[in-house]
Amino acid sequence: MEDNRFIDRYFESEAILLKIENTEKRSMTTFMNYLENLHSVGDKLRDKFNCNIKNIPEFVILRIIRNYFHHVEDIEEYSIFVELEEWAVYHNNRHLIISIQDFAKAIKSFINNNKNKKYVEKQIELACEYIEYEIINNVDIFSNSAELLIDNKIYELGIDIFKYVYNISNIIADECREIELLKDKEVIKNLEETYTKDFNIPKQDLLCMPGNIPIMTTEGLIFPKNSIQKVK
Repeated sequence: MEDNRFIDRYFESEAILLKIENTEKRSMTTFMNYLENLHSVGDKLRDKFNCNIKNIPEFVILRIIRNYFHHVEDIEEYSIFVELEEWAVYHNNRHLIISIQDFAKAIKSFINNNKNKKYVEKQIELACEYIEYEIINNVDIFSNSAELLIDNKIYELGIDIFKYVYNISNIIADECREIELLKDKEVIKNLEETYTKDFNIPKQDLLCMPGNIPIMTTEGLIFPKNSIQKVK
């Protein structure tokens, strides 16, 4: 059997999760399978090759989600195509969205269930390189209520985690190319040229007109036309 199959499993699960051509392969276990394979890659790269990706912000965010999913409660994800007003620009053409409420619960669980406060502070600091402080500072509020009435329709607020999966995959690919026992694996040699951190998506991944900023929901980006009201 080929060695280090954890790398093959990771990129297979990542491709099923993100790539449009694999839509028919997706199932109710796709998201969880990906998170478990990411967790495995983090452990094995560190233990076998002294390569630590666990303090990379994207990994930290996804690990917090994975641990909540694994130990506490299911998290539903929504994979949908990006739809924008013609003057807006988004870095990718597909969303991978979870609800803000689920994400806030995951953050809250992570904070409350770790006794090492310095570790928690450091991990949250790393996560905030990609997550808005507004979410982190209001986890109690978002954990209990995360709905808005926008133009007379109720939407659940969401967070697009596509870029975290995309970015960490590019970083893992770069690390594998630097490891002698991994660089010649077929799965690494066959990756598209875009699998490198040079193509990573920045924190600010949306360009739009001032004064007409959309709201991320579990149905994608919504551009309010008339009214926005918090649902009690």
